[in-house]
Order: sequence, then structure tokens, then C-alpha cells
Amino acid sequence: MKHPIRRRLIYLAFQGLRGLIQWLPLELARAFGRLVGTAAYGLLPLQRRLALEHVRAAFGETLTAAQRRGIVRRMFLNLGQNGMEWLQLPRWSAARLQRLITSDGVEHLRQALAEGHGAIVVSGHLGNWELMPLYLRSLGFEGQVLARRLRYPEYEQFLIGLRRRFGISTLVRGSLKDVAKLLRENKIVGMLPDQDTDSLDGVFVDFLGQPAYTSVGPAALSVMTHAPIVPVFNVREGKRFHLIVEPPLRVPDSPDRMEAIQQLTQAWSDVVASYITRYPDHWVWMHRRWKTKPSLAHSTQHTANSQQQPAKGSQMALALCAVCCLLFAELGCGKRTSQATTEESAATGAPNATQHMSGFTLTGYQDDGSKKWQLNGQGATVEGNIVTIHQPNAIGFDPVRQAHLTASLAQVNQNNRHIRLEHNVTIHTDDGLWFFSPVLYWIPDQNKAATDLPVRIESDHMLLRGRGFSGMTQLKQAVIASDIEMVLNPSDHEPLSGGAARQVTITCDGPLSFDYGTGVATFEHNVHIKDPNGDVYSDKLIAYLDQANHTIRYAEAIGRVRIHQHQNTALSEKAVYEPAIGKITLVGKPSLLIYPQQGEGQAQLSFGGLLESKPKVPLPHQPKAPES
Repeated sequence: MKHPIRRRLIYLAFQGLRGLIQWLPLELARAFGRLVGTAAYGLLPLQRRLALEHVRAAFGETLTAAQRRGIVRRMFLNLGQNGMEWLQLPRWSAARLQRLITSDGVEHLRQALAEGHGAIVVSGHLGNWELMPLYLRSLGFEGQVLARRLRYPEYEQFLIGLRRRFGISTLVRGSLKDVAKLLRENKIVGMLPDQDTDSLDGVFVDFLGQPAYTSVGPAALSVMTHAPIVPVFNVREGKRFHLIVEPPLRVPDSPDRMEAIQQLTQAWSDVVASYITRYPDHWVWMHRRWKTKPSLAHSTQHTANSQQQPAKGSQMALALCAVCCLLFAELGCGKRTSQATTEESAATGAPNATQHMSGFTLTGYQDDGSKKWQLNGQGATVEGNIVTIHQPNAIGFDPVRQAHLTASLAQVNQNNRHIRLEHNVTIHTDDGLWFFSPVLYWIPDQNKAATDLPVRIESDHMLLRGRGFSGMTQLKQAVIASDIEMVLNPSDHEPLSGGAARQVTITCDGPLSFDYGTGVATFEHNVHIKDPNGDVYSDKLIAYLDQANHTIRYAEAIGRVRIHQHQNTALSEKAVYEPAIGKITLVGKPSLLIYPQQGEGQAQLSFGGLLESKPKVPLPHQPKAPES
């Protein structure tokens, strides 16, 4: 904030708000915080736009635009409430903290300390993170917090004072000697290393499907002191909080120190990412978590972005909603570098300087000389053996169907021609299949693609979701690893054959494998068909596909088949299901459990079109209810 008078006025407004909020009832203060968050969402367009871009980058097309806006809006509300709670903290007692927070897994922290090497508590800017060390202190744990300097010292002193009131000291980043001493005393050091701080030594790890520059501090400290890393999170649950302590992460058994640090950094990053996925509106999305790129080619662009200052409207918003000064000061980026310096270094002509190209084309050929695949881009940069391509557009050629691949960015390894596509990755086949994922690894010479992240596959009459994908580029053959959900005749598409659209949902634990060459798809483990006429459960489902519209003609349910409709149940070894008419035929030795309807003289088995069964033993006219 370059204008000292404006900065002073905002700080005075903050102090006035602080004095007022301390004396309000907690729920009223939180309501005001939600109002502040709503105002910040509307009056801080830069932060709102950054947050929306980052949510989209992390989740791709698995979320609609409305869902992304909802996450960001609720994030601003959560930050507003956080701010009001921080302002009230000077009047809170340890007993009140314990009334507001429930906890799970605290025994993990005690077990870690029992080893005698201290514990490194890591978390993220998620939920209300400032309450975590205060609550742990109230339970008798001793330790300190490791934090970086804030841009504005006046707000830094406020936070340091809050922690000190509860008996927690704040160590400045770089205090390695003090941190090591703390761990030798078998105490806790807490840190929030989930942001991109380019002033610290770091490595790139996968974080929400993208390479993220991450501090090696926690892992290096763990390797040096043998202190385990313990992830801890404090999430908001209505009017209270839930503090969760995850099991300790220990140094991997690797003779290579840097490899162990890399693996341990990836391990705790995975835990943080899992909580962001579960509570996406709790995390601070406006931080440029991925501003540092593996390729230096992007440094100029991202440095230029980091130099942007809030417009006058944003500064007015900060003045109107003074507590946002505290929040955004706390959440600001790390060390800034000069754009001119970056450009100058890129133009020096040094041997390792990055090469830039205005366009890019890479082609693979069959043995007979015909094209196998082609990759184009709107500009590219080369650093070492990695080519980073902007706006990649690729084609995988096939005699039966072609696949068109697009993304925002691609990285090509020139040694093996493996390609990493990221940000809004799509595959579109010329016969009407669409594939979406945040990140996709493509081996074009082998016609293979894979990802560990959520995927979505659509056609005019089918929607398929799952996690983890491996298969052919043209989607003729593939395996989706887990969390399978297939919706037939989704309501936003036309029905199969006239009439109103009727949704049928099939879920299973996975995997799901499908082969459009043979027209067979196999669902495995805890299969559940939810038909409007009833529910079918089985161990496995083998579905036979209609290649014209990529949906299911009929399917065989195998293993512990159970059909439920209302109070009635049918059991069988095998069943044949026809989704177009909602009919299932039991095969083998079916048995029927029939419950009398209340107020009727006779029990009626009325499965409509769902069940067609021919049991060997005819049913009595007045069956009795089964004995309990």
C-alpha cells in the first residue's frame, strides 16, 4: 500500500472495528463477518477472479460455473467470519475454546511426541487455522508457531499478540536453530507451508493435479531431527469447529536424502489437498499457489501479475471492510521480484537461457509413413529437454475414430515424447464422446492416456463420472479406477426414444472397464442400479453397449443379486436388466420376500415392469410375513 495516509486511515478503521467487535455476541459478530465477506466478494474483483480461476484449474470441468462461484462466495464468507473471530479472541478463554471446538485424532499427536523427537504440525490456510495452536495449547501441548513476516507490521503485531496471550510464541521463518532446539525439547512447531513462497527452497510436487512449488522446510526438518510430520486441520461445522489430527508422516526409508525430502513433501501435500477437496470453500483460493512454474518461461508473466495492485475500488472496499486488511495482508504472496530483472535475465543469451517459439508442431508417424498423431500449440518455450506448449491442440488418428485433445498447457519430454496436458483437458471423439479431466498424461506413440484425478465422460445419452483413468486415446478401451457413477438418459439430454427422459443411475466402487470394440463394459464391487421402478444390487454388472449412442442395451447382474421395490425383495444368483424398459429377469434359483401392505387382506407382489420371475414353487394365495 503505497499511500501512507490511506494506509493509516485503514488501520484506524481496523482498530475501531476491533474495539467494537470484541463486545458483540459471537453469533452477531459472525453475522457481521458474513456481511463483510459478501461485500469483499463484490468489491474485490481481482481476488474474486483469481479465486475462480484457481478453482477451475484445480477441479476442471467437474464443477459447473455456478458451483465454482458458490465455492468462492462461501470462501469469502468464511474469511469474514474468521476475521471477526480473530478480533474477539482477546476476550476468549481456554475453556471457551474447548466448548467451541471438538477434536478427533489427538492421540496421534501424543503418540508422535512419545517418540521424544518433537512434532512438526503442518496445516493449510483452511477453515479457521489461527484457532488450532490455541486449542492445542489449551489441551496442554507446548510449542511455537513458525510464520513469515507480513507485509504490514501493524497487523503482524496483532496476530503475534493473540498467540502470545494463549502462551504461544511466534518464530520468524529462517529461525532454524530455534526450531531445532524446540524439537529437541520434545515440543511442537506449527507451520502453514501450503503457499507458493519463492524465497524459500522448494521442490515441485503434485498439488490438486498441478505441479506446485512447495517449501522443503517441513520435510528437511523432519529428516534432520527425526520429528514426524503431523497434519492438523480445523474445519467449520455450523456454529462450532472440528479439529482433526491425522496420523504422523515419517521419513521414508530412502538412502537418498533429497529423494526422502521429495517423497515426504509430496505426502503431506497430498493430505492437505485431500482436505481442500473435501472442504473446497474453506481454503484461500485467491493465493497464486501455482505462480512458480517448472519452466522458467512463465516467470515473466507471473511476476507481472504479482505486481498488480488492487484498483481504487478494491482499496475502497478495504476501507469499508477494514478487517479485510488483516485477511489479505496475511494471505499475500511471498517475495516479489522485478519484472525488468526477469526480462533482462531472459535476454542475456546465456547457455541455459530459455528458448521461445511463436508456434509449435510435433508429429508422430506410423510405420507406413501415415500420421499417427499431431500436436500444435500457440507458442512454446524450451528449457532443457522439456517443451512447454501454450494452448495445445492435438489429434490422435485412427481408422475408426479420431480423438481431438485440447488443454491450456502441455509439457513435452523430448527424450521419450511423453506429454502432460493440464488445465481443462478435453478429448472429443468424432463419434460423439467427450472426456474431461484437470490433468492427463498422454503417450501418443503408444496411443495411451492416463490420470489419477477425477474424470467425466459424456455422450448425448450418458454421463459417466469416476476417479482415475487409463486407456486408449480414442476412448475405445479404458479403465476407470474408482468412485464410479453412470447416469443414463440424463435430464439435460434428449430421451432415447421419445417420451420423457427417465434417469437410471449405476454406481460401483470400481473399477469400471469398457471396450467399445467388443461392446462390453464391466462394473465391479458393490454395484447399485437405481431405476425409477426399484433398486438392484450385485457384486458385478456386465453391460452390453449400444455403439450408436454409447449407452447400455442390456446388462447381466452377477453375484448376490438383490432387487428392492417398496417393502418387497427378490434374491437371485443372476439377473438380466434392460434399462430402456426398466425390466429385470431373474435367472437361476430366485427367492421372493413378500411383505403384506398395511390395510390389505392379501400381500401383493407388484414390481411393475422391473421384475419378471418364474419361481419353481408357486406362491400361496395368502403368504405370511416372514418371521423375525
